[in-house]
Amino acid sequence: MSQPKYTDALSTPSSRPLLVAAVTYFLILLCVWGMFSTTSGLPWETYFTVYSESSPGWRGFFYSSDLMRAYNATFFHIAYLLGEATGMRGSFIPYQIVYAALWWSRSLLIFLIVRRLVPDSGVLPFSIGALALLHSSDTLVQWIGQMHQFGYFVWLLLALYMLVLAFQQTSAGRAVSYVMLACIFEQLCLWTYEGPLFIVLAAPMVFIVLFQPQSLKRVAALCAIWYAAPAVYLWLTFERYLHSGGHTYQEGLLRTTFTPGAILSDWVFNVRYSLSFWAWESVESHLYHSQVLMLTAGATLTFMVAGLWFARTENRRWIQPTPLRDKPLLQLLGAGIIFLFLSFPAHLLLAAARTPRRTQLLSSIAAAIVLGTTASILAGVMRRDRWRPVLAILFVVPIVWIGATRTLERGGALRRDWNINLQGMQQLLRAAPVVRDGTIVVMTNVPRQADPFFAYAFWFNLALRLAYPQTTIAGVYYYDDNTPAPADNLVLRGDRWEYTGEGIAPMITSSPVNQTLVIEFDQSGTAKTLLKIPEFICHDECAGDAYDPRSRIVARPPAPEALRRYGPL
Repeated sequence: MSQPKYTDALSTPSSRPLLVAAVTYFLILLCVWGMFSTTSGLPWETYFTVYSESSPGWRGFFYSSDLMRAYNATFFHIAYLLGEATGMRGSFIPYQIVYAALWWSRSLLIFLIVRRLVPDSGVLPFSIGALALLHSSDTLVQWIGQMHQFGYFVWLLLALYMLVLAFQQTSAGRAVSYVMLACIFEQLCLWTYEGPLFIVLAAPMVFIVLFQPQSLKRVAALCAIWYAAPAVYLWLTFERYLHSGGHTYQEGLLRTTFTPGAILSDWVFNVRYSLSFWAWESVESHLYHSQVLMLTAGATLTFMVAGLWFARTENRRWIQPTPLRDKPLLQLLGAGIIFLFLSFPAHLLLAAARTPRRTQLLSSIAAAIVLGTTASILAGVMRRDRWRPVLAILFVVPIVWIGATRTLERGGALRRDWNINLQGMQQLLRAAPVVRDGTIVVMTNVPRQADPFFAYAFWFNLALRLAYPQTTIAGVYYYDDNTPAPADNLVLRGDRWEYTGEGIAPMITSSPVNQTLVIEFDQSGTAKTLLKIPEFICHDECAGDAYDPRSRIVARPPAPEALRRYGPL
């Protein structure tokens, strides 16, 4: 790897390329995310929003239910506090803003890292950062319910950036300072999610090959500090699963077949799919084709304009076809391939290892390195030196186009899910703007084909808590064929509701029938309160005489938080 021209804390790459990259990534982000920023919320995976409301102050930053994922809640709580600070408490717009900031930061950090590794090129780090921004092999790109994943991407990249800086220092003291900072970011990363563990373990070895440092003693010291956090993490993980008895959330998702052939096949599939941009799964966007076309063109044109600026400023020494140029490219390609393979081991343990839903998010970082570096290597066939960086940009353009299209499709599909949930919640709040503490809400006639709660009573219970904040509440719902929703775990027998003991317990586990409120969903958009409990709700004979729905509804406007989430009504 060519030696960088900056080797201390104060000497950094030119600020102009960084500024151009930052502005360009922001404009591309606006093209693919902007239209959803104020129109798409959280119809499911709302647990951390509820968690923030019930864990005020600093406690909301830490997920106390799983100390090995202690920072899962951190960025969700930042979004929640941003809403409070801006007068938008309850709104999902702050969540969108924090998610977009993490998304943008990921690309900018990748740009900085690659710029440090290949200081003579601007096109290469810029292209890789843009590809990471638009890498859309995973169908949950744009899903703010996965904010914690984008959070640990940022922690991981900050840790890697600090490690790169540590390896590049001439001063031992500064090198140790940087690697200690890296340890902090490692800890934040690993205690958010286990996925990047293998990248964290391999990173020092990869950087040793890239930098070929002269002082083995210093390298050993830096590695010893770096490996402190993953060593503690591995020990605590071993202790946890040794005594878990197979009852953790993660163990419930494990695959049933652990044969080496099956795992290797899934591994190769995921690596190949992450790079096969032309084969990324298309989803129904529920957007006008012209919208997708226009915004994709905007993102691609923005990339091309900035890319051509980088091409014009490319260092002449870098674009000349010499072995010195090819070596760092091949080394970076090798590093990208290693990190790409190491993006998947944690996901290979899952039953849904081949489903591109959460499993492909981490690989975007390494896949961008592989795709961007490959484009620069292929551009070396151009005989005229000055046209090589332009050709490298042009090779990336088709990936940017497809990535932008898929990103918009995913955003549109997720917004449709939100709109389905929004209609159901608006019906509920119109029928019962405020309910009394202890109410059991039963919603009937819910359309199975457009289920606002996505076939899971737990999401319905969380939606109730968001619609009626600071209220003790629970509920079940029934489809339009009178069958109960999956995971309904409250049963009415005689004159009482009782918890079945299955699934996640609701806020109320036992309640008399006179605290029941039955609301019938209506496809026209106007739900109604039922004056009698339908027979299909009763498992035994109903003691319906005590049922008084009007006593459960409070005659005042909905809570401000509910209106910001689900309004206007």
